[in-house]
Amino acid sequence: MGVHIREVLKMFRNKNNKIFLLSSHQNLEGDALGSQLALAQLLKSLKKKVIMYAPDEVPAAYSFLPDTGRVKTGADAKETDYDVACILDCTGLDRLGDMKRVIDFKRPIINIDHHISNTYFGTVNWVEPGFSCTGEQIYRLFKEMDIPINKKAALSMYVAILTDTGSFRYSNTTARSHEAAAELIRKGLKPTDIYRKIYEVAHRSHLALLSRVLSTLEMTKDGSVAWTSVTEGMMKAHKANAEVAQDFVNFPRSIKGVKIAMGFREEGKGSVKVSFRSNEGIDVCRLAKQCGGGGHHSASGCTMKGSLDEVKEAVLIKTAKYLKGLERK
Repeated sequence: MGVHIREVLKMFRNKNNKIFLLSSHQNLEGDALGSQLALAQLLKSLKKKVIMYAPDEVPAAYSFLPDTGRVKTGADAKETDYDVACILDCTGLDRLGDMKRVIDFKRPIINIDHHISNTYFGTVNWVEPGFSCTGEQIYRLFKEMDIPINKKAALSMYVAILTDTGSFRYSNTTARSHEAAAELIRKGLKPTDIYRKIYEVAHRSHLALLSRVLSTLEMTKDGSVAWTSVTEGMMKAHKANAEVAQDFVNFPRSIKGVKIAMGFREEGKGSVKVSFRSNEGIDVCRLAKQCGGGGHHSASGCTMKGSLDEVKEAVLIKTAKYLKGLERK
Protein backbone atom coordinates (compact mmCIF):
# COMPACT_ATOMS: atom_id res chain seq x y z
CA MET A 1 0.00 0.00 0.00
CA GLY A 2 2.76 2.42 0.99
CA VAL A 3 3.89 3.89 -2.34
CA HIS A 4 0.39 4.12 -3.77
CA ILE A 5 -1.18 6.05 -0.92
CA ARG A 6 1.89 8.28 -0.78
CA GLU A 7 1.37 9.23 -4.43
CA VAL A 8 -2.24 10.14 -3.67
CA LEU A 9 -1.15 12.29 -0.74
CA LYS A 10 1.37 14.07 -2.96
CA MET A 11 -1.35 14.89 -5.48
CA PHE A 12 -3.57 16.30 -2.73
CA ARG A 13 -0.78 18.37 -1.17
CA ASN A 14 0.52 19.75 -4.47
CA LYS A 15 -0.18 23.51 -4.45
CA ASN A 16 -0.65 23.53 -8.22
CA ASN A 17 -3.60 21.13 -7.88
CA LYS A 18 -6.29 23.57 -6.84
CA ILE A 19 -9.47 22.14 -8.37
CA PHE A 20 -10.52 18.49 -8.01
CA LEU A 21 -13.29 16.78 -9.94
CA LEU A 22 -14.77 13.83 -8.01
CA SER A 23 -16.85 11.07 -9.55
CA SER A 24 -17.66 7.37 -9.36
CA HIS A 25 -19.37 4.50 -11.15
CA GLN A 26 -22.82 4.04 -12.65
CA ASN A 27 -25.66 2.80 -10.43
CA LEU A 28 -24.50 4.90 -7.52
CA GLU A 29 -24.69 3.25 -4.09
CA GLY A 30 -23.60 3.90 -0.53
CA ASP A 31 -19.87 3.41 -0.88
CA ALA A 32 -19.48 5.31 -4.15
CA LEU A 33 -21.49 8.27 -2.90
CA GLY A 34 -20.26 8.24 0.69
CA SER A 35 -16.62 8.10 -0.41
CA GLN A 36 -17.12 11.02 -2.75
CA LEU A 37 -18.83 13.20 -0.15
CA ALA A 38 -16.23 12.37 2.51
CA LEU A 39 -13.29 13.05 0.19
CA ALA A 40 -14.85 16.40 -0.67
CA GLN A 41 -14.69 17.31 3.02
CA LEU A 42 -11.03 16.29 3.21
CA LEU A 43 -10.10 18.34 0.16
CA LYS A 44 -12.01 21.38 1.44
CA SER A 45 -9.95 21.24 4.62
CA LEU A 46 -6.88 21.51 2.35
CA LYS A 47 -8.42 24.65 0.79
CA LYS A 48 -9.08 22.89 -2.51
CA LYS A 49 -12.06 23.58 -4.74
CA VAL A 50 -14.21 20.50 -5.33
CA ILE A 51 -16.60 19.67 -8.16
CA MET A 52 -18.73 16.55 -7.65
CA TYR A 53 -20.35 14.53 -10.42
CA ALA A 54 -22.14 11.20 -10.65
CA PRO A 55 -23.09 9.25 -13.79
CA ASP A 56 -26.70 9.09 -12.57
CA GLU A 57 -29.06 10.52 -9.96
CA VAL A 58 -28.36 10.22 -6.24
CA PRO A 59 -30.56 7.34 -4.97
CA ALA A 60 -33.43 8.49 -2.76
CA ALA A 61 -32.26 6.24 0.09
CA TYR A 62 -29.12 8.38 0.43
CA SER A 63 -30.66 11.80 0.02
CA PHE A 64 -30.21 12.43 3.76
CA LEU A 65 -26.44 12.53 3.35
CA PRO A 66 -24.91 16.02 3.56
CA ASP A 67 -24.19 17.94 0.35
CA THR A 68 -25.88 15.47 -2.02
CA GLY A 69 -27.47 18.51 -3.63
CA ARG A 70 -24.01 19.53 -4.82
CA VAL A 71 -23.52 16.30 -6.77
CA LYS A 72 -24.22 17.06 -10.42
CA THR A 73 -25.53 14.39 -12.75
CA GLY A 74 -23.34 13.13 -15.58
CA ALA A 75 -26.22 13.37 -18.05
CA ASP A 76 -26.27 17.15 -17.52
CA ALA A 77 -22.50 17.43 -17.39
CA LYS A 78 -20.66 20.06 -19.35
CA GLU A 79 -16.97 20.57 -19.88
CA THR A 80 -15.48 22.03 -16.76
CA ASP A 81 -12.08 23.32 -15.71
CA TYR A 82 -10.20 21.29 -13.11
CA ASP A 83 -6.66 20.13 -12.32
CA VAL A 84 -7.14 16.53 -11.18
CA ALA A 85 -9.98 14.02 -11.50
CA CYS A 86 -10.45 11.59 -8.63
CA ILE A 87 -12.48 8.48 -9.53
CA LEU A 88 -13.73 6.49 -6.57
CA ASP A 89 -14.97 2.91 -6.14
CA CYS A 90 -14.87 2.33 -9.90
CA THR A 91 -13.28 -0.77 -11.43
CA GLY A 92 -12.78 0.62 -14.93
CA LEU A 93 -13.49 3.39 -17.40
CA ASP A 94 -16.35 1.39 -18.89
CA ARG A 95 -18.36 2.05 -15.71
CA LEU A 96 -18.15 5.85 -15.93
CA GLY A 97 -21.21 6.23 -18.15
CA ASP A 98 -21.93 9.86 -19.06
CA MET A 99 -18.88 11.00 -17.11
CA LYS A 100 -16.69 10.04 -20.06
CA ARG A 101 -17.88 13.25 -21.73
CA VAL A 102 -16.67 15.38 -18.84
CA ILE A 103 -13.33 13.85 -17.90
CA ASP A 104 -10.30 15.05 -19.81
CA PHE A 105 -8.15 11.93 -20.03
CA LYS A 106 -5.06 14.05 -20.75
CA ARG A 107 -5.21 15.39 -17.20
CA PRO A 108 -4.14 13.44 -14.08
CA ILE A 109 -6.59 10.83 -12.78
CA ILE A 110 -6.43 9.43 -9.25
CA ASN A 111 -8.01 5.98 -9.06
CA ILE A 112 -9.01 4.95 -5.52
CA ASP A 113 -10.75 1.60 -5.26
CA HIS A 114 -10.92 -1.68 -3.33
CA HIS A 115 -12.15 -4.07 -6.03
CA ILE A 116 -9.83 -6.91 -7.01
CA SER A 117 -11.02 -6.53 -10.62
CA ASN A 118 -9.85 -2.92 -10.96
CA THR A 119 -8.17 -2.17 -14.29
CA TYR A 120 -5.68 0.40 -12.93
CA PHE A 121 -6.82 3.11 -15.31
CA GLY A 122 -5.49 6.07 -13.36
CA THR A 123 -2.35 8.16 -13.54
CA VAL A 124 -2.09 7.28 -9.86
CA ASN A 125 -3.72 4.04 -8.69
CA TRP A 126 -4.42 3.23 -5.05
CA VAL A 127 -6.24 -0.10 -5.32
CA GLU A 128 -6.44 -2.18 -2.14
CA PRO A 129 -8.78 -5.19 -2.01
CA GLY A 130 -7.88 -5.55 1.67
CA PHE A 131 -10.17 -2.64 2.52
CA SER A 132 -13.85 -3.39 3.04
CA CYS A 133 -14.84 -0.40 0.92
CA THR A 134 -13.51 2.77 -0.66
CA GLY A 135 -14.99 4.74 2.23
CA GLU A 136 -12.56 2.95 4.53
CA GLN A 137 -9.71 4.08 2.26
CA ILE A 138 -10.90 7.68 2.56
CA TYR A 139 -10.93 7.22 6.33
CA ARG A 140 -7.29 6.12 6.06
CA LEU A 141 -6.48 9.30 4.14
CA PHE A 142 -7.93 11.41 6.95
CA LYS A 143 -5.74 9.58 9.44
CA GLU A 144 -2.59 9.74 7.29
CA MET A 145 -3.01 13.50 6.80
CA ASP A 146 -4.01 14.05 10.43
CA ILE A 147 -7.12 15.95 9.35
CA PRO A 148 -9.96 16.17 11.90
CA ILE A 149 -13.07 14.27 10.82
CA ASN A 150 -16.15 16.48 10.98
CA LYS A 151 -19.66 15.08 11.35
CA LYS A 152 -20.41 15.40 7.61
CA ALA A 153 -17.40 13.30 6.67
CA ALA A 154 -18.08 10.85 9.51
CA LEU A 155 -21.65 10.22 8.36
CA SER A 156 -20.60 9.76 4.72
CA MET A 157 -17.82 7.30 5.56
CA TYR A 158 -20.00 5.37 8.01
CA VAL A 159 -22.67 4.89 5.34
CA ALA A 160 -19.97 3.69 2.92
CA ILE A 161 -18.73 1.09 5.40
CA LEU A 162 -22.22 0.08 6.55
CA THR A 163 -23.58 -0.55 3.07
CA ASP A 164 -20.55 -2.24 1.49
CA THR A 165 -20.14 -4.67 4.38
CA GLY A 166 -23.84 -5.55 4.29
CA SER A 167 -24.31 -4.03 7.75
CA PHE A 168 -21.09 -5.77 8.86
CA ARG A 169 -22.32 -9.20 7.70
CA TYR A 170 -20.22 -9.78 4.56
CA SER A 171 -16.84 -11.51 4.45
CA ASN A 172 -15.08 -8.23 3.65
CA THR A 173 -15.83 -7.01 7.19
CA THR A 174 -12.66 -6.78 9.27
CA ALA A 175 -11.54 -5.55 12.66
CA ARG A 176 -10.35 -2.43 10.85
CA SER A 177 -13.89 -1.85 9.55
CA HIS A 178 -15.31 -2.00 13.06
CA GLU A 179 -12.55 0.20 14.46
CA ALA A 180 -13.21 2.87 11.84
CA ALA A 181 -16.97 2.65 12.39
CA ALA A 182 -16.49 3.01 16.15
CA GLU A 183 -14.54 6.25 15.77
CA LEU A 184 -17.07 7.62 13.29
CA ILE A 185 -19.97 6.84 15.64
CA ARG A 186 -18.18 8.79 18.36
CA LYS A 187 -18.54 11.88 16.15
CA GLY A 188 -22.20 11.94 17.14
CA LEU A 189 -23.78 9.53 14.67
CA LYS A 190 -26.89 7.51 15.49
CA PRO A 191 -26.53 4.07 13.86
CA THR A 192 -30.17 3.09 14.36
CA ASP A 193 -31.43 6.21 12.59
CA ILE A 194 -28.97 5.74 9.72
CA TYR A 195 -29.95 2.11 9.26
CA ARG A 196 -33.65 2.95 9.18
CA LYS A 197 -33.20 5.70 6.61
CA ILE A 198 -31.36 3.36 4.25
CA TYR A 199 -33.05 0.01 4.79
CA GLU A 200 -36.40 0.49 6.47
CA VAL A 201 -38.17 3.01 4.26
CA ALA A 202 -39.94 1.01 1.55
CA HIS A 203 -42.77 2.02 -0.74
CA ARG A 204 -45.70 -0.35 -1.10
CA SER A 205 -45.00 -0.66 -4.82
CA HIS A 206 -41.44 -1.78 -4.08
CA LEU A 207 -42.68 -4.58 -1.84
CA ALA A 208 -45.11 -5.58 -4.57
CA LEU A 209 -42.17 -5.76 -6.98
CA LEU A 210 -40.23 -7.92 -4.53
CA SER A 211 -43.20 -10.27 -4.35
CA ARG A 212 -43.18 -10.67 -8.13
CA VAL A 213 -39.41 -11.14 -8.23
CA LEU A 214 -39.50 -13.86 -5.56
CA SER A 215 -42.14 -15.68 -7.61
CA THR A 216 -39.49 -16.08 -10.35
CA LEU A 217 -37.14 -17.97 -8.01
CA GLU A 218 -35.48 -20.96 -9.66
CA MET A 219 -32.88 -23.45 -8.46
CA THR A 220 -30.70 -26.18 -9.85
CA LYS A 221 -31.72 -29.75 -9.00
CA ASP A 222 -29.02 -30.07 -6.35
CA GLY A 223 -29.96 -26.72 -4.80
CA SER A 224 -26.46 -25.29 -5.09
CA VAL A 225 -27.44 -22.42 -7.42
CA ALA A 226 -30.50 -20.17 -7.13
CA TRP A 227 -31.59 -17.16 -9.10
CA THR A 228 -34.36 -14.62 -9.67
CA SER A 229 -35.31 -12.53 -12.69
CA VAL A 230 -36.54 -8.96 -13.10
CA THR A 231 -37.99 -7.81 -16.40
CA GLU A 232 -38.29 -4.27 -17.68
CA GLY A 233 -42.05 -4.70 -17.51
CA MET A 234 -41.89 -5.42 -13.78
CA MET A 235 -39.72 -2.38 -13.15
CA LYS A 236 -42.02 -0.08 -15.10
CA ALA A 237 -45.21 -1.48 -13.58
CA HIS A 238 -43.94 -0.72 -10.09
CA LYS A 239 -42.13 2.50 -11.01
CA ALA A 240 -38.88 1.09 -9.69
CA ASN A 241 -35.28 1.90 -10.50
CA ALA A 242 -32.03 -0.06 -10.26
CA GLU A 243 -31.54 1.09 -6.67
CA VAL A 244 -34.69 -0.73 -5.56
CA ALA A 245 -33.78 -4.04 -7.20
CA GLN A 246 -30.07 -4.24 -6.41
CA ASP A 247 -30.40 -6.17 -3.14
CA PHE A 248 -33.01 -8.71 -4.28
CA VAL A 249 -30.21 -11.19 -5.04
CA ASN A 250 -29.65 -11.62 -1.30
CA PHE A 251 -32.92 -13.54 -0.97
CA PRO A 252 -31.87 -16.56 -3.07
CA ARG A 253 -28.47 -16.32 -1.40
CA SER A 254 -30.10 -16.88 2.00
CA ILE A 255 -31.53 -20.29 1.03
CA LYS A 256 -29.90 -23.19 2.88
CA GLY A 257 -27.51 -25.11 0.66
CA VAL A 258 -27.11 -22.39 -1.97
CA LYS A 259 -23.50 -21.84 -2.95
CA ILE A 260 -24.03 -19.23 -5.67
CA ALA A 261 -27.01 -16.90 -6.04
CA MET A 262 -27.72 -14.71 -9.04
CA GLY A 263 -30.09 -11.92 -9.90
CA PHE A 264 -30.88 -11.21 -13.56
CA ARG A 265 -32.35 -7.80 -14.44
CA GLU A 266 -33.21 -6.49 -17.89
CA GLU A 267 -31.63 -3.09 -18.52
CA GLY A 268 -33.03 -2.31 -21.96
CA LYS A 269 -31.21 -2.08 -25.29
CA GLY A 270 -30.82 -5.87 -25.29
CA SER A 271 -28.67 -6.09 -22.18
CA VAL A 272 -29.05 -7.81 -18.82
CA LYS A 273 -27.44 -6.92 -15.51
CA VAL A 274 -26.29 -9.98 -13.58
CA SER A 275 -25.51 -9.88 -9.85
CA PHE A 276 -23.53 -12.72 -8.28
CA ARG A 277 -23.44 -13.57 -4.57
CA SER A 278 -21.84 -16.55 -2.88
CA ASN A 279 -21.64 -18.60 0.30
CA GLU A 280 -19.05 -21.04 1.61
CA GLY A 281 -16.17 -18.78 0.60
CA ILE A 282 -16.70 -19.25 -3.15
CA ASP A 283 -15.02 -16.59 -5.30
CA VAL A 284 -17.72 -15.25 -7.63
CA CYS A 285 -15.44 -12.48 -8.86
CA ARG A 286 -13.68 -15.07 -11.02
CA LEU A 287 -17.04 -16.19 -12.38
CA ALA A 288 -18.10 -12.59 -13.06
CA LYS A 289 -14.85 -12.00 -14.95
CA GLN A 290 -15.69 -14.90 -17.25
CA CYS A 291 -18.87 -12.99 -18.07
CA GLY A 292 -17.08 -9.69 -18.68
CA GLY A 293 -17.54 -8.21 -15.21
CA GLY A 294 -15.87 -8.24 -11.82
CA GLY A 295 -16.21 -7.06 -8.25
CA HIS A 296 -15.59 -8.68 -4.88
CA HIS A 297 -14.80 -12.21 -3.79
CA SER A 298 -18.36 -12.91 -2.61
CA ALA A 299 -20.29 -10.15 -4.41
CA SER A 300 -19.73 -9.33 -8.08
CA GLY A 301 -21.61 -8.45 -11.22
CA CYS A 302 -21.56 -7.99 -14.97
CA THR A 303 -23.69 -6.71 -17.84
CA MET A 304 -24.22 -8.97 -20.84
CA LYS A 305 -25.78 -8.44 -24.24
CA GLY A 306 -28.75 -10.59 -25.22
CA SER A 307 -32.28 -11.38 -24.12
CA LEU A 308 -33.03 -12.35 -20.53
CA ASP A 309 -33.36 -16.03 -21.46
CA GLU A 310 -30.19 -16.01 -23.53
CA VAL A 311 -28.13 -14.43 -20.79
CA LYS A 312 -29.54 -16.76 -18.13
CA GLU A 313 -28.68 -19.81 -20.21
CA ALA A 314 -25.14 -18.59 -20.89
CA VAL A 315 -24.46 -17.67 -17.26
CA LEU A 316 -25.92 -20.89 -15.86
CA ILE A 317 -23.70 -22.95 -18.18
CA LYS A 318 -20.62 -21.02 -17.03
CA THR A 319 -21.70 -21.37 -13.39
CA ALA A 320 -22.13 -25.13 -13.66
CA LYS A 321 -18.67 -25.48 -15.22
CA TYR A 322 -17.17 -23.20 -12.60
CA LEU A 323 -18.58 -25.20 -9.69
CA LYS A 324 -17.43 -28.47 -11.27
CA GLY A 325 -13.97 -27.01 -11.59
CA LEU A 326 -13.96 -26.12 -7.90
CA GLU A 327 -15.04 -29.66 -6.97
CA ARG A 328 -12.05 -31.12 -8.79
CA LYS A 329 -9.59 -29.07 -6.77
